[in-house]
Amino acid sequence: MIQHERGAPRRPESPCIKVCRLEGDTCLGCHRSLDEIGRWARMDAAEREIVWERLDALPEWAAEQASQPD
Repeated sequence: MIQHERGAPRRPESPCIKVCRLEGDTCLGCHRSLDEIGRWARMDAAEREIVWERLDALPEWAAEQASQPD
């Protein structure tokens, strides 16, 4: 994850990694629900942060992020 000068993580514009494959109503690429994907552009920063925090708590998301180059 990209870091700010003060050490706080800076989020990408979206969790989308352009690997769109659904299992039920969840994307296996970004791990968001269809509802979250559909509402993303209309979410405010606080709503997006709730999604980001949920994603950060997923072991599979953390493993994928760790394998991404900075």
